[in-house]
Amino acid sequence: MLILCDFEKYRYLTSLFDRPDFKRMLKDIECGKIDCVVTKDLSRLGRNYSMTGYYTDEYFPEQHCRYIAINDGVDTMGANNDFAAFHNVINEYYPRDISKKVRQVKRTNAEKGMFMGSRAPYGYKKSPEDKHKLIIDEDTSWVVKKIFGKFINGENARMIADDLNNMNLLCPRAYYYQLQGKDNPRKDESMTWSSATIMQIIQKQVYIGDLVQGQRQVVSFKSKKRRLTEPDEWIIVKGTHEPIISRDIWDEAQKIRKGRYYPRNERKDKTDTIFIGLVKCADCGATMCASMRGRQPKLTYRCGTYSNHGKNVCTSHNIREEVLEAIVLNDIRHYAYIASQDKDYLIKSISKMLSKDKESESNIMLKELKKAESKVEEINISIKSLYKDKVTGKISEKIFYNLLEDFENELKNCENTASVLREKLDIKAATKSEISLFTDRISKCLDLTSMNKFLARELIESITVSAYYKVDGETTQDVDINYKFVGNLKNLEINFLKQAM
Repeated sequence: MLILCDFEKYRYLTSLFDRPDFKRMLKDIECGKIDCVVTKDLSRLGRNYSMTGYYTDEYFPEQHCRYIAINDGVDTMGANNDFAAFHNVINEYYPRDISKKVRQVKRTNAEKGMFMGSRAPYGYKKSPEDKHKLIIDEDTSWVVKKIFGKFINGENARMIADDLNNMNLLCPRAYYYQLQGKDNPRKDESMTWSSATIMQIIQKQVYIGDLVQGQRQVVSFKSKKRRLTEPDEWIIVKGTHEPIISRDIWDEAQKIRKGRYYPRNERKDKTDTIFIGLVKCADCGATMCASMRGRQPKLTYRCGTYSNHGKNVCTSHNIREEVLEAIVLNDIRHYAYIASQDKDYLIKSISKMLSKDKESESNIMLKELKKAESKVEEINISIKSLYKDKVTGKISEKIFYNLLEDFENELKNCENTASVLREKLDIKAATKSEISLFTDRISKCLDLTSMNKFLARELIESITVSAYYKVDGETTQDVDINYKFVGNLKNLEINFLKQAM
């Protein structure tokens, strides 16, 4: 039976190989549903020389899938495909040349003071008469004025964001999607005002009537990734549109910002953040950010989610680095002492604890894996049945594609779940040699008096910090240390009487 499927109904750049339907086609090839792919010519498969060559020379033959490019006379079942490589080189030149010309035109227009962004900055909108001209959006410009007013009157970014959230004002992202009549693809806390959003607005020169463009640049025409450009590469044209904020207010805001916040590069030079990247929020799992706080600045870790989105999403979980360092030092010296007394006993105790934890966890994951694999099998049967119904005319093409999309989304979720569970089950409990390596490292820390970045990363996988809570009227906070190879040792059973013997 011959079944024809159209896998590219929408226009995408063929220099990119992450097109949605292209990925769907590859998936069907790997599942054995497709054994032949036909395109008008090689450029329809792709305009990336190396990637197109990979698919025609390696991928399709390995998958036992025939590929035909009609106009170029390419057939992977044939022997005469010598000119395919030349076609691929020529096909890649076209998007490379177009990309270069488009970038040059955009830069020239930006230098003329034309707005080249895809969406107007919050507080502005594109002029109906000229999409390259910004005009004030009366619905949101007052919010921008309010933000600057509060900032120069002493409120910080977090306070301003909380105030706007309490007023139920749409943040820039939410406002944009409402105007477009679209659903937000990221239905999370990004739809609330955050301190990061406030600081972005405070720093934008656009609000005093100047255009600053070219701050990001596409890495290559073959990639969607962008890089931040250096300030001397920016295109700044003053007085291109009506300002929302006066230059005096903007200058005052920048003065306050520079006095109140350390620039990122200065922060890295002036502070030795020992545990940066290792400290996690116990509630939301976010990495805790390090910053200098107070009149006499002390390095403090704070939940990243709270910093950006406020107490409605998570709490601060604040902990000063000097406090955290003392806790970590005490814990390390504790296990260093045990290792110095009887290293073999410590190794056996850790092995026993990990084996007990692993067995219990594995049983739960095995049940979840069987459930996910069973669901995958059911969905695959349903998809096969769906194809038969389409071929026999029981369902229309529109219904077919709608149902297929639902099935494939569900299948993807189940397969991802199963894959994650298999990976977790494949991770064996730490071997005796790994536990021995941990005890060797920590035994050297018996007389340790201070931490450093190198030692922290050598010994520690992560540190989770809880919110403050009260016990018998006293405020306390939990800090759990997950060590390399052995994890969290808080459940480790140590018989100190035996140690002393």
